[in-house]
Amino acid sequence: MKANFTDGGPLTSLSWLALLRILVGLVILTSWASNITKGYYTPDGLYDFFTQVYPQAENPLGWYAAFINGVILPVRAVFAPFQLVAEGLLGLALVLGGLTRLFSLAGIFFLLNTFLATAGHDWPWSYFMPIAMLAVVFLAHGGRALGLDGWLLRRYGARGFWLW
Repeated sequence: MKANFTDGGPLTSLSWLALLRILVGLVILTSWASNITKGYYTPDGLYDFFTQVYPQAENPLGWYAAFINGVILPVRAVFAPFQLVAEGLLGLALVLGGLTRLFSLAGIFFLLNTFLATAGHDWPWSYFMPIAMLAVVFLAHGGRALGLDGWLLRRYGARGFWLW
């Protein structure tokens, strides 16, 4: 192991960073697969998700419940398939380590919105922990460790700084 220039101690292997990224990606993919079997990525399934499973009438964040009811649900025929594709790509990109900085930000946005939509029902740390993990992955260029971003960096250099 190389010595850290600040304290002379050993550096941590980047494999741990890859493990964080892959674990969050697997959580998203397993949730995605479960949501497919439950039919949540259909217009009717999305409506049931926001009215039966996590009823927005019980959401303590009235402003966010109004957003769900006034913006998302009226366009659920478009939003449900978009969510299916976006969530699947998010999980896959994190597992493979491709365009990780972009997908880390997308994951933070996704998890934050899911937290707001399920406010009052779920344990907040089930969202805060993966959000923190994705922030670490973003800041440390997590896809460069055992991921496609490492290959992209070697192939194209650092010009894709915000992507890999």
